[in-house]
Amino acid sequence: MVPGVRSPSADRDTVFTITALAVLFLTVVAVGIAVFYLGFVRGDSPCVMCWEQRIGMLLISLVGLFVLRYGPKPKYVGMAVLIAAWGMLMGLRHVGMHGARDIGQGFSLEIMGAHTYTWALFTYWVCVLAMGALLLLVRPNQLNAGVRTLTTLERVAGCAFVVVVAANVVQAFASTGPPPFMGQSDPIRFSFNPKYWHWSAEEWKPPIKLAFRGRWAVDKPDLAQAIADPAKGPIASLTSLVVKERLHIGVTLDSPPTDFAYDAATSRFLVTTATGVYLTDSTLSKLDRYTIVDAGYSVDLGRFAGVAFLDKGELIAVGENKSYVVLKPNDKANADSNFRYFLASRDKFDEVSRLRFGTVRARMLYIMSAAYDPASSSVYTVTVPNNVAKRMVVSRFDRKDLTLSAEFVPTLAKESGLTLGKDRSLGEYMVTGATVVAGQLYAVSASFGTLLTLDLTTHRVVSAHVIPGLTKPVGLAARGDDLYVVSEDGTVNVVARPTKPAVEITLNATNKH
Repeated sequence: MVPGVRSPSADRDTVFTITALAVLFLTVVAVGIAVFYLGFVRGDSPCVMCWEQRIGMLLISLVGLFVLRYGPKPKYVGMAVLIAAWGMLMGLRHVGMHGARDIGQGFSLEIMGAHTYTWALFTYWVCVLAMGALLLLVRPNQLNAGVRTLTTLERVAGCAFVVVVAANVVQAFASTGPPPFMGQSDPIRFSFNPKYWHWSAEEWKPPIKLAFRGRWAVDKPDLAQAIADPAKGPIASLTSLVVKERLHIGVTLDSPPTDFAYDAATSRFLVTTATGVYLTDSTLSKLDRYTIVDAGYSVDLGRFAGVAFLDKGELIAVGENKSYVVLKPNDKANADSNFRYFLASRDKFDEVSRLRFGTVRARMLYIMSAAYDPASSSVYTVTVPNNVAKRMVVSRFDRKDLTLSAEFVPTLAKESGLTLGKDRSLGEYMVTGATVVAGQLYAVSASFGTLLTLDLTTHRVVSAHVIPGLTKPVGLAARGDDLYVVSEDGTVNVVARPTKPAVEITLNATNKH
């Protein structure tokens, strides 16, 4: 026997057998099928993220070979865990990009009904489980073992690793190319014919904004960022409405108001704060009932930004993140049962439902308003601009299931006589209050103190007006022929509801900041 080298018979135990089988699984089954069958036979090329996941599997296999040769030393197992953690992160990121698509939809080829990036995440999860199991099986004397003589199974695992790595080198060179090329986000079909090779350096282009959270690094709405001056708005030459009356919310609120609604059937106003819901009389001076919602229970509601009366005596409060809660006033509400829903006044409301609005065009955008249209039995929301995107999207949700029914990006109606300044857009408006009357959606913007009128049939802005002296508006309600605009300080400005597109020039607005 060679000094320092243990006999094969002494090391033929469970730990090394499982390790050898794990290396074979990763190289032959996971990576081998990907390169030989999906790549060379089916012509599937990895994208840059697929390469990261595939390389991680090969690195774990390499660590496994070190374990077979030198024993299960902590530094080897620790390195394998770190690589697996990175692989799971890449797998989660990859699945997160495509996992929420409709049934059957996905990216690239699939195996047994699941796309390859899903299998990559599953494989890394299995790796972590296998490493945990191996640690439980390791004996103390194996930690300080010398150089081992490999068994036949372990030598097969090593040879398979070399063959699979060589095949990946071939595919990587053909589909990705040498540095500085680094592959494609959406790779073309693989071919051994050089004339079909397409080497790309597009992934070197940096994103518009680098952030730890990537595309999720969107700032929450902030009224302090709104430019109040109407003369700096994107629409030139607006008419100015006359403020008929100024009121003030006369009930005590736990924090500044965030939205406003009116119910003609009961002559009551509805006011929300960050997490509070308040019902008042028609004069805004007498409180009918209130509650403070536990916004963090179950679905995270965030900060209330929109509120509206629904049918059946119910109401809806919507958070900036498009999560919502439906409440129903009830004088006989069970306070004990409602403990989990409310932080205060648990005996005045029942929670009907708490869910999230799912959107498409409005995704990755916050909202600061909500409106209910009894005619179409729909709830409407309007997005606000942020540090990443400036886009106004109106979303409609059917009252029956509060599921997305339609979305549109409004444009200016030609007959309105309104024009946008150069390089300006409606997406600059920060709509903080909305209400629907007779097929028209009235939206007040904290930016530029402007009231927009959108036709819900044509999806166009048919008029726009300035409300003079408006400061930080947070809500809008319709009462008869008037509109009530509430500001953050509780002031309510009453103006006549516009009924016709206005083209008169009474305010010499400019398009300069």
